[in-house]
Order: sequence, then C-alpha cells, then structure tokens
Amino acid sequence: MGSLTHHVAGLYPQLRTADGRSFSSGNGYRRLLTSRGRIGRVIAADAVQKSSLLGDAAITISKQSRMLDQDAQAVSTFDQLDTARKEDKFFEVEMTVRDDELDEYGVVNNAVFLSYIHRGRDLLLEKLGFSLGCMAAMGKATAVSELNLKYFAPLKSGDTFVVNIKPMQIKGVRMIIYHKVETLPERKLVLEAKGTVVFVNKDYRPARVFPELSDKVRAMFTCMEC
Repeated sequence: MGSLTHHVAGLYPQLRTADGRSFSSGNGYRRLLTSRGRIGRVIAADAVQKSSLLGDAAITISKQSRMLDQDAQAVSTFDQLDTARKEDKFFEVEMTVRDDELDEYGVVNNAVFLSYIHRGRDLLLEKLGFSLGCMAAMGKATAVSELNLKYFAPLKSGDTFVVNIKPMQIKGVRMIIYHKVETLPERKLVLEAKGTVVFVNKDYRPARVFPELSDKVRAMFTCMEC
C-alpha cells in the first residue's frame, strides 16, 4: 500500500519511485508507490545527485577561475618581460683601439675614453633622428656639464670594445646618461661613466629638452623621468 506524503513546492522536486513512477492526487498530495524507508533512500539519492551537480559546477567554476588567473599571469609576465627588456637595453657602438690613442705605457690614455663616450652619445642622438646637423638647424646644441668616470681595466692597441649608452633621466634642460665600456667578445668591464648633458639654444642658454626627443627616448629605453 502506498503512503501519502504532502507535497510542498520545492521540497521534494525530484522524488521518484524505484521504477521512476510518481502520481498526484490533484489535491496537493503525491502518491509514492514505495515505503517510507524507500522515501528516505530516494531523498538521499536525490541529495547525492544534487551534490554531484553542485560539485561539477564548482569544479567548472574553479577551472574557469584558474584559466582567468593564468591569462592574467600571462599578461603580467609579458609586461614584466617587456619592462625587463627595456631596462636591460643599451645603445651599443663597437670600436677598435688605434695606436695613436695609446700613452707611453702602451694602454689607452684616460682622456681618450672621453672621446669614446662622446662619440657614442652623438651616434645615439643620430639614431634617434637628432644628428648634430639636425640640432644645429633647429638652433639647439648639447654641452656636457658633469662627467664622472671609474676605470676598471686597460685597453691596448687592436683591442675591440663596445661603448654602451643608456639615458637614465630627462628633467628640464638636462639628460643624465649612463655609459659603460666593455671588451669584445669577453664583455669584460673596462669603464663606467655617468654624465649630465645640458641642452642649449642658439644663444648657448639652457633650453628644455624638446618633447620629440623625450618621446623617442621613452619608447626605446626605461627612464626614471623621461
């Protein structure tokens, strides 16, 4: 004999007998062709099914969350790598030591290194589209106001080396530039130098670094203030 169980909307929405049949009396009661013990098992089975569905949904959401996290991490990693590339980037000029650049001890004279890094700066400005001739036509020029050098190793006749140049800061009328000289192919450090270049107008009075140059430096390097 089947038992009568009051059907409350939403309480047992998926109740079924073992063979899948259910009946309604039309007055708010549902006749279940099973015993009360089986009702408990049906409810338990239904709860397991719901739990399984919720578990599947949670797993799906978790997977989607992990995918979003991975995408965000990939973008962050790309940005970090791009920044790292710019931070490590130098403008490089390869040169070779000539005999007339040596002193009485057979090594490059200290003062000659000034011409090396000066030449490197000129070539950097030319690469950025501001050669000496171009700036002269604009009524502008550059002058070194400060230069600090630190020597680590000598260069001798025939040595091949590279001058590395990187603008570090542009502020007002000044550009602060870092230089380093390394041997090739060993990349042994020979010299480090930090210089301040001042931009002047046709009357040799300080003038702000023009925005066109600042924009190109910013695109090529990472500066503290460019």
